[in-house]
Amino acid sequence: MARVKALSAYKMAKRIYNREDNVYDKKVITKQLITNILLMYMDECRKALAEGERIEISKVGSIIPEVKVHIGNFNLLMCNKDGGNPPYTKLKITRNNLLSETMNRNLLRNIENGIYGLDKLPFSKQQMDILKKSGYIPEDAEIEKGDEG
Repeated sequence: MARVKALSAYKMAKRIYNREDNVYDKKVITKQLITNILLMYMDECRKALAEGERIEISKVGSIIPEVKVHIGNFNLLMCNKDGGNPPYTKLKITRNNLLSETMNRNLLRNIENGIYGLDKLPFSKQQMDILKKSGYIPEDAEIEKGDEG
């Protein structure tokens, strides 16, 4: 599967700058200003997560830091030179219902139209095989050239 580059602050700033609702005279809100604001926001999110705060991103979902402590040693590699299994942190990410429903609706619409996956996230070969076996997509369906990595 092809690897799609992530949406950076700079790419996001360009999208925001070019939006139709950015109608200020002579585009007073520059891409650089938008980029700086996004970078500050992301930095504050990073700091908040490092301190254990939950982050709520409107219309997207939540990022929730968790502290984990293992009980027992089953299927767990040694975490440090001296042995033992120290506590560690993990992030839990949850989508809100609207985003989840929108993504699922887009995925199903794409499958109906012969696009196997989301626009920038195609199914892997293994996922395609599973869906073919289940009869969810046709046996002759193929991953588009260039989507396989």
